[in-house]
Amino acid sequence: MLELYHAEPASNSLKVLLCLKEKGIDFVSHLVNIQAFEQHEPQFLKINPDGQVPVLVHDGTVITESTVINEYLDQIFPSPPLRPADPLECARMRLFTKYVDEYFRPALSQIGWQLMIHTITDKLSREEFAAKLARIPREEKREKWRIAAAQGYTAEQMAAWRRTLAEGIGKMEAALAKGPWLAGPHYSLADIACFAMAAHMPGRFGDILNETVSPRVMDWHRRVRARPAVAAALAMPSPMQAAARKHGPAS
Repeated sequence: MLELYHAEPASNSLKVLLCLKEKGIDFVSHLVNIQAFEQHEPQFLKINPDGQVPVLVHDGTVITESTVINEYLDQIFPSPPLRPADPLECARMRLFTKYVDEYFRPALSQIGWQLMIHTITDKLSREEFAAKLARIPREEKREKWRIAAAQGYTAEQMAAWRRTLAEGIGKMEAALAKGPWLAGPHYSLADIACFAMAAHMPGRFGDILNETVSPRVMDWHRRVRARPAVAAALAMPSPMQAAARKHGPAS
């Protein structure tokens, strides 16, 4: 039995959802509302003491970290394969998944955090926010919340993270000049990892991802989004989008 504890279809949660849907694997979905701090509730911390999603539970065994989860899934459920059989292509795949984990996703996360944090914290009193912080198990995560909710990040920090995003898109553009997919001739976990981060970038970072600056990535983006598995993953429940539709645009 497979169970997935995940947030909305974005970022690391989307990465695992894309893999599961591409392989057509049946799983039990447990949506964790991270805006409501459900990832820090005692019942979830029993599953993952780090208080982070996604988490895969396979026949009672807990597996964490989205990149590790996807590689595990590809080994346990080998069809269709999402890791290239060719060693060089596999190395290229792993270079992209490593880059996403170490640079691209952290930069995107910090920018997103700056933009969305007050939609969460402004609803809480100082005492309520302090209580929420106290439940976060990892110090670096608590510090991330504190900084973004208080003074926010500097213009220099935001600019540096945007440069990282542009660098990542540049790497993708260069790779796609050599073949249809990021690691070579086959759709792989590299494409899944990068699309999970870039899914909404054309609208939100149009100066970085557009037809002029990165035409190959834009073409790749359209081809990935057209895959039935990707459409199915993006159609998973999204409390944030539901709230936006309910309340309408902010005044």
